[in-house]
Amino acid sequence: MKSSTLAVAGCLLLGLPASAEIVSSVDPDALPAGKQTRLELYLTAEDAGAALAADPGIVFVDARDPIEVAFVGHPEPIDAIVPFQTATLDFDAGSGEYRMAPNPGFVAQVDALMAREGRGRDDPVFLICRSGNRSAEAADALAAAGYTNAWNLVEGFEGDRDPSGKRTLDGWRNAGLPWSYALTPEQAWPRAE
Repeated sequence: MKSSTLAVAGCLLLGLPASAEIVSSVDPDALPAGKQTRLELYLTAEDAGAALAADPGIVFVDARDPIEVAFVGHPEPIDAIVPFQTATLDFDAGSGEYRMAPNPGFVAQVDALMAREGRGRDDPVFLICRSGNRSAEAADALAAAGYTNAWNLVEGFEGDRDPSGKRTLDGWRNAGLPWSYALTPEQAWPRAE
């Protein structure tokens, strides 16, 4: 028997999930610069849903602001919200949006989540935001801290904008994947006091 077959058989006997291969359908050359990452690990919402179904032990982080998550919803299988940035009350007239401020504890909070889930910096971690840009920055921050398996969900939760400016093209919610407004205490931002 091959060693990979033995490993899968051992996991099944012990009741542990066998680590499945993560399959990406993303063409990295077609991604806009804002969605590209140092590790070049990319997933669509459907890719991530399939990988999580095959291996529910993959750590899944929602990198959006907790208030954004509360109003818009989140993928049901997230392990926790760990915002890469949080919203401020400073309005930017140029962009028509409120400015975001970095979460200085982001890497430490992901480290704590990975430890809680029994995982390390070489294990897969999926990152999602609204449309794939903040999660790309979050993946780069983790890579700079020594993570080797940080995946950007390039479509995000809401997806990209259609010609009318609405987010209807792709993304977790538009793909019909399971999502909710309700959070468990474990999914809530593990903010350090």
